[in-house]
Amino acid sequence: MASFKIKKTSHSNGKMSKAGGKGVGLLFGCMFLGMGAMFCWMMGVSPLLKSLESKDWPEVSCMIDSSEVESHSSSDGTTYSVEISFHYTIGGQPYQSDTYNFDSGSSSGRSGKAEVVARYPVGSEHPCWVNPEAPSQAVLSRDIPGSVYFIIPFTSVFMIIGMSVLLGTAGLLPKKWGISFNNRHKRVATEAAGTQQLKSRSSGIGKVIGITFVACFWNGIVSVFLIQLIKSHQSGNPDWFLTIFLIPFVLIGIGLILGIFHSLLALANPNLELTLSESSPALGDKVQLEWSATKPLTKVRNLKISLQGEEAATYRRGTNSVTDKSIFYRDVLLELDQPAAQQRGTLELTLPIDSMHSFDSGNNKISWQLCVDGEIPRFPDIKNTYPITVRPIPHS
Repeated sequence: MASFKIKKTSHSNGKMSKAGGKGVGLLFGCMFLGMGAMFCWMMGVSPLLKSLESKDWPEVSCMIDSSEVESHSSSDGTTYSVEISFHYTIGGQPYQSDTYNFDSGSSSGRSGKAEVVARYPVGSEHPCWVNPEAPSQAVLSRDIPGSVYFIIPFTSVFMIIGMSVLLGTAGLLPKKWGISFNNRHKRVATEAAGTQQLKSRSSGIGKVIGITFVACFWNGIVSVFLIQLIKSHQSGNPDWFLTIFLIPFVLIGIGLILGIFHSLLALANPNLELTLSESSPALGDKVQLEWSATKPLTKVRNLKISLQGEEAATYRRGTNSVTDKSIFYRDVLLELDQPAAQQRGTLELTLPIDSMHSFDSGNNKISWQLCVDGEIPRFPDIKNTYPITVRPIPHS
C-alpha cells in the first residue's frame, strides 16, 4: 500500500509540473504577442496607415502659430518631440491643428527635431494637408515617420516569438523546433516494455502551418511598404532609400513562400512506419525493427535507415546561451539503392554496449533516434527522425 501511495503522489506532481509548464508557456507567449502587437499598431502600423491615407488629402495654406522642440524627462533619460501648432481655413471656417506628422511618440536626439522646427518659424506660411472627412485633422508632413521602418520589424520579432511559444505550448509546432515549456528533466525508464510503433519527431502538417503563419505575417507587413514603394515609382518620384531597404525583406518573403510550397510537396512523400520489438531497449540489447512504407517507393532512390546517438550541451557564452551538438554514434542499418520492389521489411539492430544511455538534465542531453533518409529526384527528399529511449545496462 505504501508503494502505491508513493507512485500516486509522483504521478500527481508530474501532472502539476506539466500543467505549470503549460501555464508559463501561455503566459509568456501571450505577453510577447500582446505587447508586440500593441506597440506595432500604436507606433508602427497606425502611423503608416495614416501617412498612406493622407496622400489623397487636399492641400491648403496654413499659418504657423507656435514652433518648438519639447523635452520629456523620465527615468530612462530625456526624449524630444516636434511641437508645432498652426491654423487654416476650409470653406470659410477656421480650424487649428498641432500635428506635424503621424509620429505621436518622442525619441532621443534633439538636433533632428530642432532642424524641423527651424523650417517652420512662427508667422510663416506653409502648405498643409486636411482630412476631407474631418476638416479639424491636418498635418504639415505626410511622409512616413522614419521610426516606422524600425518599429514594425522590431515588434514583429516579439509577435513571432509569442505566437511560436503559444503554438509550441499547444503542441502545434514540430518538436525539432525546440519550443517547449514542459519539464526538461526526464527520467530514463529502467524496465523494458512491449513493442512500440515509433512516432516521427516532426509533423508535416505542423511544419506547413508554422511556415505558412510566418510567411503570411512577414509578407503582410512587407506588402504595406511595398505598396508605398510601387506608388512612388508610378508617380515618377521613386523612393530609392525604401527600395534598397526593402530588398532583403522581400527576398526573405519570397524564400518563405517557396518554403510553403516545399513543405506542401513534402506531404506527398511516402513515410515509413517503424515498430520496435521493445519500446525502450537497453544498451547491448538486440531488438527487431519492422518497417513499412505508407505509399509506393517507386520514385525513391537510395533509402537509408540509420541508428544515431547525439550529444547536446548548453552553456553560457557571454550573454548568449549556446547549444553544441555532436553525433557520437551512427550505424547504417539498411540501405536500398532501388527500394521500389520492397515496401516493408524486418531487420535486427544492436545497441552499442560501450555507449551512453538516453539522458536529459536540461543543460546536457544524450538522445537516440532512428533516421530515415530517402532521395527523390526533383522533389523534396524524405528526411525523418524517430526518437527512441535507450536504457542503461540492467544490473544483475
